[in-house]
Amino acid sequence: MRKIIFSILLISIAAVFSNVFAQRETPAGAGDTNLADNNIKMRSVELERVKREAALAEAATFAPINTKLAAKFPQIKEDFEGIQMLEDAIIKAYTTGKTIDYSLIESAANGINSKAKRLDSNLFADTKKEKEDLTTKKDAEKVKPVRDLIVELDNAIGSFVKSKIFGNIKVIEPEDAIRTRTDLISILHLSEKLSVEAKKMK
Repeated sequence: MRKIIFSILLISIAAVFSNVFAQRETPAGAGDTNLADNNIKMRSVELERVKREAALAEAATFAPINTKLAAKFPQIKEDFEGIQMLEDAIIKAYTTGKTIDYSLIESAANGINSKAKRLDSNLFADTKKEKEDLTTKKDAEKVKPVRDLIVELDNAIGSFVKSKIFGNIKVIEPEDAIRTRTDLISILHLSEKLSVEAKKMK
């Protein structure tokens, strides 16, 4: 009888210890999950850092902000508003009236081009890429009709005027500078092409 009781006691003790050890044992792969999460976060942070550095480097050569931006603000405001007014005039000349006023479209497109050039020089400092960017693929591009050029110009101006640069000129992110100058160069290209095509239609 004592042997039976002793055997039962040993089995009970063994069961208790086995439960304790089972609770302490880490499930397979549980530690790996946390490690994987940390690796993903570290990679994400590193990727953001690389992207940030790339944007800073591109902004430094393609869209460096003019250090005298505040002093240029009156001209910037004048050209900023003038471009929108001239684009409105182009749209009205094309969509209203019995005939399309191509002379007005040509004149307004030239006005937009002049204001865009001054905006470029006032917003951004001299750049290594300036001449290259203003003439890239100029001759290779397919000639587009006046209507298409007006639509594309309107879209480019719409994107440009929404730039965060104009919300706070004291704090400008490199991505915003790059996007703004890209839009401005598009305005320069499109307004020049529109002037040429409108002149042909007179």
